[in-house]
This record gives sequence, C-alpha cells and structure tokens, in this order.
Amino acid sequence: MSQTRVIFLGPKGTYSHQAALQQFGTDSDVEYIPTQSIPQCFDELEHDKEIAYSVVPLENSTNGQVVFSYDLLRDRMLQKDAKQIGKRVIPDLKVVGEQYVSITHCLLSAASITSVDQLTQYKHIKIYSHPQVWGQVTNYINDLKTKCSNVKFETIDTSSTSGAVVIAKEEQEKLDPSNKDTINLAVASETAGHLNKVNIVQHAVNDKLGNTTRFLVLQRQEEEAPSVKDDATKVSLLTFTIEQDEPGSLVDVLNILKDHSVNMSSIHSRPYNSASSPRKWQYVFFVEYTMDTNKTKMDAFYNQIADKCFQWCLWGTFPRNERYYQ
Repeated sequence: MSQTRVIFLGPKGTYSHQAALQQFGTDSDVEYIPTQSIPQCFDELEHDKEIAYSVVPLENSTNGQVVFSYDLLRDRMLQKDAKQIGKRVIPDLKVVGEQYVSITHCLLSAASITSVDQLTQYKHIKIYSHPQVWGQVTNYINDLKTKCSNVKFETIDTSSTSGAVVIAKEEQEKLDPSNKDTINLAVASETAGHLNKVNIVQHAVNDKLGNTTRFLVLQRQEEEAPSVKDDATKVSLLTFTIEQDEPGSLVDVLNILKDHSVNMSSIHSRPYNSASSPRKWQYVFFVEYTMDTNKTKMDAFYNQIADKCFQWCLWGTFPRNERYYQ
C-alpha cells in the first residue's frame, strides 16, 4: 500500500507539523515531509504528483494574518495563465480542511539549566525564534530582561521555531560547558524541545493564554476531496476583486451574502498591482462564510457574485474543525 505524502512548513517539530499530525494522524501509511518555506508548500503540491496534501498556516489569534499564505492565494487567482470560466478563476489547488493548533511556547536550552533563576549567571543571552513569536512573548521577554538586569540580551530571527531550537543547540555545543559568558536559548514548542533533546527552562511563556494558529489543508484541484459528514458545518473560502472606482461596489457584493442568509465569519483584504491598470492601490478580498449547501441556492448565490465582481475564485468548501469552538 502506497503512503499518503503530506508536506508542511518544516523542520519537524514545528506547529505546522503538529497541524499535519492532527489532520492525518500517526499511521504508518502517512509520510510527513518538511519544506523550507510556505511558497514551497504551494509549489511542490502543484508540481509533484506524489504529494497528496499540503498544510499551511493562515492566521494567528494574536498576530493576525500569515500574509505569505494570503498573498500566495491572491497571486494564484491573479496569475495570467490561470484557468478562467467567465469571471470565475479555477485554481490548481483547493482547500479541503482546516486545523487549529494551540501555540504554547517554551523557553528551551541545550545548556544544563532548568530554571530562569540560573540565567543570571551569564553575561550574554541569545534567544532564537521565528519573527512572529516575538509579538506573542513581548511581556515575557521584558520581564526576563528585568530579572536579569545585568545581562545583555539578543533576539535572533530564524525561519521556524523548531529550527530555532536546532540553531541554539548547535551554537551552545560550540561553547565550553564551563563558559558563563554566553548562553543560547530558543522559544519554541515543547514538542520541538523533546525532539531535539534540550532542557525546558520554562513552560508556557506566551503573554496570552489561548493563542492559536489556524492552518489550511490544501489538495490539487483534480483530486477527489476527502468525504465529509452530511451534518458537518461547512465553510467556504472565496476571493474576489471589484471595480474599485465604483462607489458601493464592495457593499454590493456583501449584500448578496445578506440576501442569501449567508453567515460571513471573516473578511480580509490584500493589496495588489495590475499591469493592466494605472491604479497603484487595488485589493483582493477574502471572505469566509457558512451557507446552505443546496445546489440550486448555491448556484443562484454564485451567479449573483459573478455579476458584481470583476474576478472571483472559490477556493473550497470544507468542514469546520471542532477545535474552532474550543
């Protein structure tokens, strides 16, 4: 039996890895493959037929949009060679699921320390993590600086939280164990700490509890989507552009949702530039909603969307994950 190959933003031990595990489980028939970037998560799924799914971060409950993912969806809708039927763009990929991962950061160290109090013995503390993490641990880092007032602090960006642990461990192993000048730390998940066999100096260092990242599960358009229970709440993700010099053009689209009793759960926008227009500031709008899945009602809804939009793209209709409500 061939394995189902799933790619995610690596390395292993990241929150993206956790999202993939939540979606597909730990069975031996699933192979998890880390990638080096979010764009690679899109590109490899599009071009490598041996890859079945890709898991990408979309938004965080504290920091908001993961703009890389939004912009990659936007760019695929607007690319010149995109398949189009009338005003509707048919992308190569579709959204077939979502996952929510609780983001609980830990302070980790490869040095032989197990408490924050031991950090005061050092002169220089280097902390590695993904750039998005700093906004989630601002107060904690400031408190740490106060507690270690005579210590020089340096925060260093890495491409992932799990990668931060690897780098901090490698840098620490270069130093003499008796060295008390510098210590290399990382802010990452407990899973990443166990995977890399480093010490947890402090658990749950997030400024806010309940911080969660939402991930999308992507599949190629031509593949058959996983089956969904009939009673599952179904969510749709739609992107569209409008005639932005026309007053009320966005309201006209949103009124269609109201007229069809569509429950809009979110709306976002991302800027874009078009070679065919002199305007520098134009926007793609992202709308998520739940609605009656009756085909006749859906067809009427999308026909009206097409009438009011310049271009539109339905990225998928997928089951609302139960962790959304937790």
